[in-house]
Amino acid sequence: MGILDRIFGGHGGGHGSSHGHGNSHGYGGSPSGHDWGRNPAPSSSGIPCPQCKAINPQGSRFCSQCAASLVPASCAKCGSVVQTGAKFCAQCGNAVI
Repeated sequence: MGILDRIFGGHGGGHGSSHGHGNSHGYGGSPSGHDWGRNPAPSSSGIPCPQCKAINPQGSRFCSQCAASLVPASCAKCGSVVQTGAKFCAQCGNAVI
């Protein structure tokens, strides 16, 4: 086997066909075993909790894992949507309670 075959896909050949690239080491993960170190694709089937990141069914008002509100807060003074964790409204500067 040439050097280029070894670098670019020489995983077969005379060394056997099993090099541990599957899910055989007990690490868990995807069935393909080739997404190590990557985050899973975001799910579009639910609402992610801003606090614990759990996926909740569409239309939920509270997280089913930590009970955080899933409804965006609004400023009492101007009615603008206030980001989660903000202490002041980004539009009018009013303190968020």
